[in-house]
Amino acid sequence: MLSDLYLIRHGQPVINTAIPYHTPPGPELSERGRKEAAQAAAFLADKQIEHLFVSPFARTTQTAEVLVDRLGLPVTFTTLVQEHGPGESFEQVRARIRELLAAAEDSPHARLAIVAHGSPIRAALLELSKEKIDLTKHVYAGGNPAPTCGIWHVQFLDEHTRRFELVFKPAT
Repeated sequence: MLSDLYLIRHGQPVINTAIPYHTPPGPELSERGRKEAAQAAAFLADKQIEHLFVSPFARTTQTAEVLVDRLGLPVTFTTLVQEHGPGESFEQVRARIRELLAAAEDSPHARLAIVAHGSPIRAALLELSKEKIDLTKHVYAGGNPAPTCGIWHVQFLDEHTRRFELVFKPAT
């Protein structure tokens, strides 16, 4: 039974207007993004995460590489947590996230992590809280619910109760 879910936003990407941000592969991580990912890996080192789900974009896979190097986690790359695509509605993003969350709750794992983007993280938080979470105090660059490499911890207390906390923000 799932007890803990960590929602990890990718590290800061290279800002390059010639590379489309919302279509794969998107921009790569910047040097700052790699440092943020290393900080996130250090924070997660004692969390006993059993499996990592990762968006196939460059910035998320490179963030995940840093985590895997430090934590030795098995990884599944999935488009279910990829960036909000051009022409895609937020409800479509939520439907993708709903599918992954249902599979996660049915998995044998107790502690999972997802490396994704702001929109899928927002969708996951709204889904898991049944729209009750107040994200107005968590608005970061681009309207995201976490800073780059920010980590939300969702704790499953019982079948109906979950605790939500933004537990990590990398040092700038």
